[in-house]
Amino acid sequence: MSRSISKLSAAVGAAALLAGGLGLSSAQAAEKPTAIVSMGDSYISGEAAGDYEPGTDEPGNFCHRSTRAEIHETGIAADRSINLACSGATTSNVRLGGSGQNGEAVQAEQLRAVARDNQVKLVVVSVGGNDVGFADLVLDCIKGYFLLADRCQDAWQDKLPAELAAAAPDIAGSLADVRTVMRDAGYADADYELVLQSYPSPITEDNRYSFTKAFEGCPIRDDDAGWARTSVVTQFAATMGTVASDAGARFLDLSQAFYGREVCANGIGHDQEWAAGIDIDVGQIQNGLGGNIVQQSLHPNGRGHAQFGGCLGGFFGAGDTAARCVIGPDGNLAPQPITVAAVVKAKTTSRFPYIEEPKPIRNEKRAYAKERAARRG
Repeated sequence: MSRSISKLSAAVGAAALLAGGLGLSSAQAAEKPTAIVSMGDSYISGEAAGDYEPGTDEPGNFCHRSTRAEIHETGIAADRSINLACSGATTSNVRLGGSGQNGEAVQAEQLRAVARDNQVKLVVVSVGGNDVGFADLVLDCIKGYFLLADRCQDAWQDKLPAELAAAAPDIAGSLADVRTVMRDAGYADADYELVLQSYPSPITEDNRYSFTKAFEGCPIRDDDAGWARTSVVTQFAATMGTVASDAGARFLDLSQAFYGREVCANGIGHDQEWAAGIDIDVGQIQNGLGGNIVQQSLHPNGRGHAQFGGCLGGFFGAGDTAARCVIGPDGNLAPQPITVAAVVKAKTTSRFPYIEEPKPIRNEKRAYAKERAARRG
């Protein structure tokens, strides 16, 4: 398939502010290049995939839009694949009337220019994780492993459902604003596909390391990892599936997309993982710093984004209202038709059973030093 990867950043945001809501005749639409568009946060911008578009990997703009992002890997027959997503984006950075990010207009306004200049076939959205506090959750899980805090599931077990409930209206609003922009540009809802996708778990309790997790990129307790895999992503999927259904959008469930391909998963090596591991500075965490150290951590790597793209492409062509990306017999992700009701039923809200965790070497040394000091005192 021949297509160009359209690299739109701040310039598109500026142009979007000037774009009008002109409707398109069928003749005008036929003259315009076809396009597929991604919007939202780091899980679809291409974070951790590398090969970032110029201007999106520098001070002032770390949107990290990758030329290897999911939208560029779908195989969908379109002239252009356009990535408006930005790492760190919340629904406020997507919605009309929200706040721009890195000097750019909100993504819904950027979509105006894209819809005006192209015949859009697909808009896929991934947003909500940062509204809920994904980075904070990850940091809490890392702190739990280094014995700097309790297990992250103990801190988040009751908080997560409330955070998801609070975020749901804004996720729905993001989809509604996409509809508004597209209608303003002369599109009927049936002229293009609107897809909301959920999140995978990049970690698993089935970890191939015990004492060297910190050095291998997976310093998270096994029971916290199990909770993330069985509870966190299923709660996200249930919430987002319901939002998509209520909005008349299609839903792509990624909650099982990384099964067996997570960071440090048993039975594979690092070169077979579909997610980037955690690269941390423990000193920064202890000093209360750390937002940046997880920006590229626990995100789909280049292989992961390619797999997401392939599954999205299959989903687009199949026409199902909802599907779940699962690994097929050929080892690649494929969309498996599913109902949103089944996604909601699969949600788990319970804690993961306690698993005894070997103490990190650094903390063992600290504990020994404290014990010696106490004895001397």
